Amino acid sequence: MSVTPRLSVIIPARNAIRWLPGAIASIGGRADIEILVVDDGSTDGTADYLRGIARSDRRIRPLVSAGEGPAAARNTGIAAAQAPLVAFLDADDRWRRGKLAAQLEMHRLYPDLAFSFTDHRRFAEDGASLAGGLARCAAFAARHAMRREGFVLDRDAQAQIYAEPVVATSTVMASTALLRAVGGFNEQLRRAEDWDLWLHLAACGPVGCLPQALSDKLVRVVDPDGHEALMRRASRRQVAEAYAAPARLLDEDAPRACRSNQLALDADGAALAGRRVQAALLRLSAFASQPRRDATRAGAWDLFRARGRQPALEARGS
Repeated sequence: MSVTPRLSVIIPARNAIRWLPGAIASIGGRADIEILVVDDGSTDGTADYLRGIARSDRRIRPLVSAGEGPAAARNTGIAAAQAPLVAFLDADDRWRRGKLAAQLEMHRLYPDLAFSFTDHRRFAEDGASLAGGLARCAAFAARHAMRREGFVLDRDAQAQIYAEPVVATSTVMASTALLRAVGGFNEQLRRAEDWDLWLHLAACGPVGCLPQALSDKLVRVVDPDGHEALMRRASRRQVAEAYAAPARLLDEDAPRACRSNQLALDADGAALAGRRVQAALLRLSAFASQPRRDATRAGAWDLFRARGRQPALEARGS
């Protein structure tokens, strides 16, 4: 590219030829971007596909990583990025029309943002719609219920991101310079490296949120008792312990809310795998461990949502 792109899109891909063409197509035809697809040791023809598509779409720059996981693959993309902003897109996710324009405009209006994220929709592998992104985060949804346009989170952004899973990787746009300054994703973490980075960035600068669902996230079935699930739980515990103290300084209830929502994530995984009894028990444990403040709000939010209305709650700190 002879002109510096406005945005670098980073897609890590490992044996993702089934989904990768759809992910790239969902980016749209903007000419002011570059698309860095990092082949992370694929054996399914991903490399040949990328060489072919790069010949017809000059925005695409195929890169190679050593098969060490998504953290290292994304870091390869960050190191090669030419634009001042980076957006992350997983190979099995999709962006919705208008995402890039809306998020780029937010970063233009708020140039000091460390990063921004959007709401997202969630789907199972069979195409079934799952509970939405921010709608699963009761305290965040209640606090920002009146928001319709993009906004900057309050000074306790790190605690909000710690307490509930509000940030999905394929919704994030971040400062390239800041990503490099903090060292990118922690490659020592086998999972939850994205949550770790968002928490780190939230301590470095303001965080923006677009409450519109502008991305689609594929949620795959994982055996709750298998190796992958065990790695996820272990990594999440590691990150939770590392950030418990700073989160508590911002919101004393954040660690307890975090524990509750980690159990809720495990319940979602068990339900998706067809383990209904296990899912029910985990949900009971999640409810029992909620901070009283958030438990009350969650019940009210669920009640109004079930009736097809939003509660007229005043946005705290808005």
